[in-house]
This record gives sequence, C-alpha cells and structure tokens, in this order.
Amino acid sequence: METISYKPKKALNHYKQNEIMSLSPVQLILKVYDHVIVNSKARNYDNVSAGLTQLIAALNFEYKEVSLGFFKLYRYCQNQAQKGNFDEVARIIGQLRSTWAQAFKLS
Repeated sequence: METISYKPKKALNHYKQNEIMSLSPVQLILKVYDHVIVNSKARNYDNVSAGLTQLIAALNFEYKEVSLGFFKLYRYCQNQAQKGNFDEVARIIGQLRSTWAQAFKLS
C-alpha cells in the first residue's frame, strides 16, 4: 500500500497566501474587518489589536479628514478591546464592514 504524504497545514497556508495576494485593496480591508469581528467574538485581544493596527497602518493621511475619522474610530475600538468591550468592537467594525461591502457591491 502506498503512503501519501500530505501536510494539510502547509497546504492551507499556501492557499491562504495565494488568496490574500489576489485580493483587491477593498477586499483586503473586508478581510481584515472579518478578522477583527471574528476575534472580537472570540474575545481574543491580541488578534483584535493586531487587526486594528493593520487598519490604522493602511490609512492614507493624504486624505486627512477621512483618514483622521477612521483613525479615531479604530483607536476607540482598540481602547474598547483593551477594556474587554469586545461586543462594542464587533458592532462598530461590523457596521463599517457592511458599509464598505455595500459601497463596493461586495459581500
């Protein structure tokens, strides 16, 4: 009998990497929002904070007024996560995700 060597975790990581590399900037933002929402529901502070940090890092401050608004909202969410108010973070980021998805006709 032939033994088949299969490493599902390595295959999954390769698949995820390819998936992420093929996303548009808007789809990537939605993916990070999903990450923050899922981890808020799991009450995983480290992953929530990492996702929010990525969203902050992606802001383009050439568009100061809009970026500053998002910055303040993301920082508020970071503070709420730090206080353990994960439901508030999931609610806010969920609303943002929904708005982005509707604006760009994505799900």
